[in-house]
Amino acid sequence: AGDGSRMYRTGDRARRVGGDIEYLGRNDAQVQLRGFRIEFGEIEAALLAAVPSAAAAAARVITDAVRGDQLVGYLVVGAGQDVDSAAVRSAVAEHVPGYMVPDVVVGVERLPLTANGKLDREALPAPQFETAEYVAPGSEAEAAVAGVFADLLGVERVSVVDSFFDLGGNSLLAARLAARASAALDVEVSVRDVFDAPSVRELAVAVAGRRPALPPVKRVVPRPERIPLSFAQQRMWFINQLEPEAPTYNIPIAVRLTGNLDVSALRSAVRDVVERHEILRTTFPSVDGEPFQQVHSADSSAAEPDWAVVYDEAELVSAAGSGFDVAAAPPFRVRVMEVSDTEHVLLAVLHHLVGDGESMRPLIGDVVGAYLARVAGEAPRFDPLEVQFADFALWQRQVLGSPDDPSSVVGRQLDYWQQRLAGAPDVLDLPSDRPRPTVASHRGGLVSVDLPAGLGARLESLAREREVTLFMVVHAALAVLLSRLSATDDVSVATPVAGRGQRELEPLVGMFVNTLVLRTPVGSRVRFVDFLDEVRAIDLEALTHADVPFEAVVDRVRPVRSEAFAPLAQVMLTVSDQTASDLSDQEMLAGDLTITPLQPPVVSAQRDMSIAYEKGRVGDGELRVVYAVDLFDEATVQSLADRFVRVLVSVTEEPGCLIGEIPVITADEREQLRRWSRGRDDHDVPSTLTELLARAPGTKSAVMV
Repeated sequence: AGDGSRMYRTGDRARRVGGDIEYLGRNDAQVQLRGFRIEFGEIEAALLAAVPSAAAAAARVITDAVRGDQLVGYLVVGAGQDVDSAAVRSAVAEHVPGYMVPDVVVGVERLPLTANGKLDREALPAPQFETAEYVAPGSEAEAAVAGVFADLLGVERVSVVDSFFDLGGNSLLAARLAARASAALDVEVSVRDVFDAPSVRELAVAVAGRRPALPPVKRVVPRPERIPLSFAQQRMWFINQLEPEAPTYNIPIAVRLTGNLDVSALRSAVRDVVERHEILRTTFPSVDGEPFQQVHSADSSAAEPDWAVVYDEAELVSAAGSGFDVAAAPPFRVRVMEVSDTEHVLLAVLHHLVGDGESMRPLIGDVVGAYLARVAGEAPRFDPLEVQFADFALWQRQVLGSPDDPSSVVGRQLDYWQQRLAGAPDVLDLPSDRPRPTVASHRGGLVSVDLPAGLGARLESLAREREVTLFMVVHAALAVLLSRLSATDDVSVATPVAGRGQRELEPLVGMFVNTLVLRTPVGSRVRFVDFLDEVRAIDLEALTHADVPFEAVVDRVRPVRSEAFAPLAQVMLTVSDQTASDLSDQEMLAGDLTITPLQPPVVSAQRDMSIAYEKGRVGDGELRVVYAVDLFDEATVQSLADRFVRVLVSVTEEPGCLIGEIPVITADEREQLRRWSRGRDDHDVPSTLTELLARAPGTKSAVMV
């Protein structure tokens, strides 16, 4: 300590040799596992406390080819006696933190000893890590929930005692699981229920006896003359009316088609898809300022796609970068550019009014299916859609109610958001290269950063260890970074939620997505693992109140409204297996054609920054950052992305560290700061911070960190 007194013993042994210290090893059995320092002695004491009848206990770390590093506990029991690993682990958890609970506990007749009579840890037997035994459903409720698990996870069957998250579930799938389990059991099931009771058996028991679930979306016949907009569409329509020529909320999809393309068949396929999805032949007029959906018949002129074959890349850029008059024509256009006889570029552009990121899969899938049928000289045979988007919009109004009705589902959830976001900062001030303009142009740039080898696996391991999702780990790390960069302990991050949990909605093109604001206090003296627990609670509460439209939240909270920045949160985070707008990380085949995703010709920035953590099918994935060029240079955003990766690496290596000790700047930057603070021999020492910055141009971000 500062006064020379001892603070604590580290457990390291060393000796002084001249002016150096020679490291001799440890004075105990402490090792590092998954970023945590663990002491075998503490684990062994907890094992004996859990099973007092055991003669002795031991622990070691064994590397399994499939599971990686595993903490194994050993208990000396009588010959022929078995150890209930699950029961012992549960008892041990009452004595030590979660990261010190063995992954498996085995019984042995004796502990191996060295020639000196000490425990020979390396000679402890390796356990057989076997796949958990399948446990079949024991009731109709368990069978129904097990079917939902299997369907969402894409497996044949699920044991009723296996955790949804251990089987590959995440927070996005958890929302769908909650909605589908509600329908299957006809009781209310929330996302929090899924996290608190993650197995089939636990969930079926936890929600038994609940009040009935909300009714599912069904086809409405007859429909009213004026079909209202969905909650999410209302905001998109309002923004479109302010800037109808702006491409800010365009969703462009570009692919390269290699092979012999039948352009006529492709045009027919697009027409088939417009006929299948009503929303692609819908316009949005208004009467007395109130917009409504006008669905045009499949044989009307409005159902004819905005289609053109072009020969100039500038025409593709124009198509992607032009807005829509949503009252005059459906906001959907398609362009095909002929590069050569065997190469074309296909660009599809739709406005957020009629689609979202999750719409890309059914849209492209249906176009490919229809194209293959048309090439074969046949009409496509689609599976019939149970509902259309207009039915969903009507369901929202009838079932979820109005934000103005305090007794409705939406009205009740608004109370939560008003309390949660009251007093939140209006703007997160990140270090920028230029002052914020009065009106944002929404012009965007894109930076991509590959993740270091092994980082993805370590992040998922940390998530499993702390019983959180990968999204929660990444969210916590981003909140730490933004707090440090903006010098605030109150950080709000936006995140999209799919909003289409019901099975009937998955094959639809439409605007279902909603935006949640995750407001997170960040304390520098809090351990990151404890901060993860706080983030878990915040994220679960937000997901439980996800029915409220974002615009209704804004209206209720009443933050400062400005054309210069997005309300409530200026940074958005998504975590996914692939970007919502990408078709795939790999090429697709459609008959004789090879389909390769391309970067869209125009990038729009709806917020100051949108950060996507994308898990890769091969490798550890990447970070993709869309940023506002009004504020940032590419180099600045590249630096921010690198710092984010540095934080992610740090929290996986030392998840128990204090938030304030997580390194954000590099060693070189730290040394540079030291040199500035000491001054230079070749000039006067700066006397003010302004003078210091003036003498060190280009180092703004490091100083602010």
